This record gives sequence, structure tokens and C-alpha cells, in this order.
Amino acid sequence: MKKRNAFTLIELLVVVAIIALLIAILLPSLSRARELAKRAVCSANLRGIGQSMHIYSNDNAEAFPMDYFKEITASTADGKCEVNYVGNMGISTNQRITATFNSDKTSPSRSLFLLIVQGSSTPKQFICPSSGDQEDDLRNTGGSGGDTAAQPGINRFDFKGYGNMSYGYQLMYGKRARPNQSLDVRAALSSDKGPFFEGTGTDKASGITWPPTNLGSDADQILKADNDRWRPYNSRNHNGEGQNVLFVDDHVEFVRKPIVGVNNDNIFTVQDSSYTLKGSLLGDRPSTGKEAPRTGTDSVIVP
Repeated sequence: MKKRNAFTLIELLVVVAIIALLIAILLPSLSRARELAKRAVCSANLRGIGQSMHIYSNDNAEAFPMDYFKEITASTADGKCEVNYVGNMGISTNQRITATFNSDKTSPSRSLFLLIVQGSSTPKQFICPSSGDQEDDLRNTGGSGGDTAAQPGINRFDFKGYGNMSYGYQLMYGKRARPNQSLDVRAALSSDKGPFFEGTGTDKASGITWPPTNLGSDADQILKADNDRWRPYNSRNHNGEGQNVLFVDDHVEFVRKPIVGVNNDNIFTVQDSSYTLKGSLLGDRPSTGKEAPRTGTDSVIVP
């Protein structure tokens, strides 16, 4: 009888080892390709949000979405406002299920929600696939009404929570840089959520030392700091690699550093009171919920 050829145990182990090696080599590339694809979807979402903002502004005296708010004090100092928006981003019952207005309970997310009320954007469009955030199901829960479908503009006026939106928005509070079509076209209007806010919408340190010490002591050093040193101060949506940014002229870029506003403005901070280049590059973190842009080109994306 003719003997049948077959793999020996050693040959089989060699084949398995080669396959394992190829998988180990290819997996990082596949993971990277997956992230780049998600980043492209994120960019497309933000571009669509920008188009919705321009549609809104065309019907509202060239103002981008701005929910009604009332500052308590008329003589507010530059860089400050009387609206306590930190901690109220989508978590206030007053905003979520009733139309009752309270100037202390407003938030930038409530302004973005106007695009859903308008019908030009959907909750899914506000989710970056790299972020881990969950699409708002547009349902109201709790209270005497139980679990019911939300009606944007009637019984829902904000996203359900911090984890139901992946993008921030230019602060509209204070006297400066309110989002409208007259802003410098190089100014940031929206982007992936910044690094200073997390969880339920309250401000937390999150292990970030501010002002940062690893970027250098003067403006020249900060400008030359490599991308890796900026990672803790980028959006967490893309593992600190950078963020998609929507500019006033409606184009979107993925940038490795947050210093992409006018005059190297840090889009996640408030220009500090020194009005120097270093103050523009670093600025003050919007931690108290009462900060506002100090200049007409000061981008402050929150959250």
C-alpha cells in the first residue's frame, strides 16, 4: 500500500508560528486603519454639523445656534460671564424635560441641540465613532411621565448627558467672540470634546497639570514642542493624537495640537489676561463655568 504524505508535528507548529507572526504584524496596521476610518467619519459628522449651523445662521441674523440666556450682571468683566455652564451640560432636569428657563442652568450643549430641534441634524451625527459615546435615544425617563419619546423643542431642550455628544462648541457667553458669521474665518467653531471635562459634565482635573510644564517656559519653546508632548491636552476622542476642528468658514481639519485658532490661539482655553503669545498658546482652563472669551478671536470650545 502506498504511504500517504502528511504534515509532521514540527511542520504544523512552524505553520502555526508563521500565521501567528503574520497576525501580530498585521493587527496594528488593521487597528490603525480602523481608527483612520473612524476619524474620517468623525470629520464628516463635524462637517455636516457645520453645514447645519450655517443653515441655522441664515435664518437667524447670521448667528450660529445660541440658546437664550440672561447674564445676571450687565457690567461683566472681559473674560467672565454670569452663566454657570459647567456641570449643567445635559444633566439638568430643568433642561432635559421642561421648558422652564433658568439662566444659571444653560449650557453650550443646549445650543447645539437647537440643530436637532431645527431638524437639520440627528443625534447620531453628534457621535464620534472613536469616542465611546452613545447616541442620544431621544427619550425622557423618570418623573410622572415615565419613559416616553422626547419631542425636541417641546419637552426636550438638551442632550440627555455628557456621554451622548462627542463635540464641543464655541462659548457664546460674555461680550466677545459669540458664534456668528462675522467671526474671523480662521476661528474654531466646534471640535472634538476638549480635555478638561468628563463624566457627568462637571469639570475634573483628570490628571492634567495646568499650566503644563512639559511644553516649555516661553512661547518659542511651546510652539516647537512636538506632538507627543501635546497629547494630554488634546481631545480624548482620538486617544490624544489630535482632534477634528470645524472652522467658521465650514472646513474641517484634523490637527495634532490645539493651538490652531487665530494667532495660535488654544481652542480649549480662554486667552489669559496678559494678552501675550504665550497667553494665547496656553491660556486659562475654563474650569469655573464662568469664563468667557476675552477677545473677538478667542476660541473657547466647551466641553
